[in-house]
Amino acid sequence: MSVDLPQPIAGGFVPWETLDLKDGIGMSVQACHTDRDIVATIDGRNLLKFGVQLSGQRILSFEGRHETSLNGAATAVLLHDYGVSKEERLIAHGDVRGVVVAMCSEDLWRFLDEEKTPLSSGFRSFLVRKRVRPRLAISVPTPEEIAIAAAVINCRRTGALRRLYVEAKVTELFCLILDRFQAESRPRASGFRVSHRDRCQLAAVRDLLLETFVEPPSIHALARQFGLNRNKLCGGFAQLFGASIYDFCRSLRLEKARRLLMETDIPIAQVAYATGFSSASAFSASFTREFRRSPSRQRTS
Repeated sequence: MSVDLPQPIAGGFVPWETLDLKDGIGMSVQACHTDRDIVATIDGRNLLKFGVQLSGQRILSFEGRHETSLNGAATAVLLHDYGVSKEERLIAHGDVRGVVVAMCSEDLWRFLDEEKTPLSSGFRSFLVRKRVRPRLAISVPTPEEIAIAAAVINCRRTGALRRLYVEAKVTELFCLILDRFQAESRPRASGFRVSHRDRCQLAAVRDLLLETFVEPPSIHALARQFGLNRNKLCGGFAQLFGASIYDFCRSLRLEKARRLLMETDIPIAQVAYATGFSSASAFSASFTREFRRSPSRQRTS
């Protein structure tokens, strides 16, 4: 796939770089100074876009009705539906610096299914709700998101090494924003009435996950096996054990990975696959967030 990008008009030049990466992920890098407004119209292709803007100002207008702006540092998530027209205006006399990661929404569903990652109800609503208003969420970028975007923009490597470096960083950025959006969209688990039977069933779910956390059953399979509806399973589990099923398994996987790094000489990529991660870059991003050090630093410490 390729990422839709605004095209510069006469009188302005924006040195955009685009790359088609693995797993259906595309990216673009924007780094320029604009002397006049640059305007482009893009038709939606059902792409989910994760963007980190470090500087600049842009105004987004959807179908000539819904308008919003990104001023300065911002992280944005956009699902640009088929047939929806978006006008993007870069405001003059500012340094525009940012990174956009994009993939087809169908590829995202496949990616989450392979990772056995359950969607929070908020994120699911964002992806599947009927098109009433543009599906756009904007927040303040985290220090980690800013650091990765800056590293991609400022990278001076060339050729194959540049592609490998950018691919790793962009994948890490994608996972960071996806995980944060999932967490911020997840409803609180309080307010569930958990009966004695529910507690026994949820304890059995926990015991099963302690044995199968590397490749846990899906939420649907767990709900059927233990006779719980999805809300009671997910909300009740979080209420009793202080973490979602996904976070519970993720912590166990990362702890197993930490032990493998400390106690064996298994290559980091193999540690990633042995603990249920689809790629070394996704593993590295999750490990670093959990333990505040990279897998390589953990091994040498």
